[in-house]
Amino acid sequence: HIAVHFQERHTASLELLEYEPFPSKETGGNLFLADIDSASDAVEKKLPYIGKAEIRRVLPSSLEIEVSEEQVAGVVLDDTQYILVGVSGKVLERLTEQPEGYPLVKGMAVQSAAIGTQIVYQDSEKTSVFEKLTQAISELGLEKVTEIDLTDSYSTTVLYDNRILLKLGTPTSFKEKLLTFLTLLEKGSLTETDRGTLDLSLVVETDRSYFSEDFSVSSAASSDGAAASSDAGASSAAENPSSAPAA
Repeated sequence: HIAVHFQERHTASLELLEYEPFPSKETGGNLFLADIDSASDAVEKKLPYIGKAEIRRVLPSSLEIEVSEEQVAGVVLDDTQYILVGVSGKVLERLTEQPEGYPLVKGMAVQSAAIGTQIVYQDSEKTSVFEKLTQAISELGLEKVTEIDLTDSYSTTVLYDNRILLKLGTPTSFKEKLLTFLTLLEKGSLTETDRGTLDLSLVVETDRSYFSEDFSVSSAASSDGAAASSDAGASSAAENPSSAPAA
């Protein structure tokens, strides 16, 4: 007997059982002779949206499979196709149209991206920066991310809700910088109607962030918004209450 427990999207457990390395009773196979590690790898590759498959032997004669869904990091444009990439770097889908509800990732040239495998980018340094940034976004539960721009990895930007451009600067302390933004939202220092650029590039060093109001900020204008002025005349400074975790 094989029991499958799904945490998220997948419900068709039979799809997991239609291929080796799971032996069937019909073929006289012995479940306890199955290669558990190979089986886990096979499940994760066959069903791309599965992030992790844990397989356990259960006495007297069962295997138990627990699978969790891979969270989406963003959509990378590769020539004419959009690649849906998980937080772990796994390729989930290749689409001809941009899917809604996921961040568009700019500045990442793709070397290879077969479905169910790890995506390989041409620039290894940018790959590391992207992984750190998406991990921070995932850990903080930051939603409404419209766009991630790594064209210049030392001037990384994230577009929030198609209206606030977050300037993160050098590829360090992403979690602390994004936590500052979440805290400003929680306190009401930034509202649901604000549009502009929030400079978080030096918040760790100076404990200050700067917001420049700009109603032209959007996904289409993010490349211009990244250069928005943050001088004293056009900006308002906000203290960084980084010691107070945002919910």
